[in-house]
Amino acid sequence: MSANPLENATKAFWVYALYSTDPEIQTRRSAVRAEHMAHMGSLYEAKLIRIGGVLFEPEPKDADSPTAAGSAMVVKLGSVAEVRKILEEDIYWTSNVWDKEKLLIFRIYISSLSIDGL
Repeated sequence: MSANPLENATKAFWVYALYSTDPEIQTRRSAVRAEHMAHMGSLYEAKLIRIGGVLFEPEPKDADSPTAAGSAMVVKLGSVAEVRKILEEDIYWTSNVWDKEKLLIFRIYISSLSIDGL
């Protein structure tokens, strides 16, 4: 038995993609959201994205209508480069919805009890 518990683990990556902060971000995001959702949906159907969604500001001024602040997802691919490639193909990337300078991709190990079917 290996001393490294990650040696045989399936590679999964956690993506943290904050939105740009310019004044037009929410308008730009709304304009391309349908195309983004279609792309993400196809990646989900292909079981590349296992879970994902919108991030909201942590302490909104109005709890009933928090402002969208970014995206988060768990992706099953072989490398950070492969994850980056699917993100760069998304309309949120090409339309500058995601802040490219703040994109974070972490390799993660998820226990089998964390998310059923991951």
